Amino acid sequence: MLPYMKKTLFIAALFSIFNFQFSISTLHAQYDEQGHQQYASWGFAVGPNTSSYIMRVDPLLRDTLIADTVLNSLPATGLSLGLFLDYHITAEWALQFNGQFAMEQSLLRYADHHSHILTLGTDVGVAVRYRTPWRQGHFYCAFGPYVHFVLYSGATEGINLYRRQIYTDPATGTSRFAMSDIHAGLNLTLGYEFRNRWLVQLENKFGVTDILHLKTPGTYVYPYKITIGVGCRF
Repeated sequence: MLPYMKKTLFIAALFSIFNFQFSISTLHAQYDEQGHQQYASWGFAVGPNTSSYIMRVDPLLRDTLIADTVLNSLPATGLSLGLFLDYHITAEWALQFNGQFAMEQSLLRYADHHSHILTLGTDVGVAVRYRTPWRQGHFYCAFGPYVHFVLYSGATEGINLYRRQIYTDPATGTSRFAMSDIHAGLNLTLGYEFRNRWLVQLENKFGVTDILHLKTPGTYVYPYKITIGVGCRF
């Protein structure tokens, strides 16, 4: 994808999150523990993540990608910081807009070598959130789509497939790399919010778009990320 297209998509996704603040009066209110009326609430969550790729690469393509014969993926640990904004429809249901900045790491193994890939990226998403009271707090779950943008990628060892050039357009000079730095996916979050509004959650993100640019039948690369977060709602 061309750089200006990537930038345009990123700006449009951010705008789609925050422009809903002007329609808040059309939603129902909920009440906090002190009886104060709330139409919306926001918060953050921070914690470690583990990320990698669900992948299968045809043997005919392996030489093109990494000049070897074996390719598989292993997860590694990173760090995520997320923000969310909930518009309350009822006491149980909310429309949630969320964003997350993450440092992600993964290992790609081939033969006796490996590539240690590090990326800095951001997720922009929307979800339907449901919560139900339990003891002194609430269990909640949220589900919805997101778009991920790789802002930086590097390889401390081996080859960085996000910058592995496989094709150059002779007319424009535009380079095409082995893996795309934009993908869409689905997010499932499960968590518990305490009475004091502190929360713990498990966030599962799975890519649904194949980020591998070289295509043969049965060949694919789908990213995933699992995050354990601790945060607070305001």
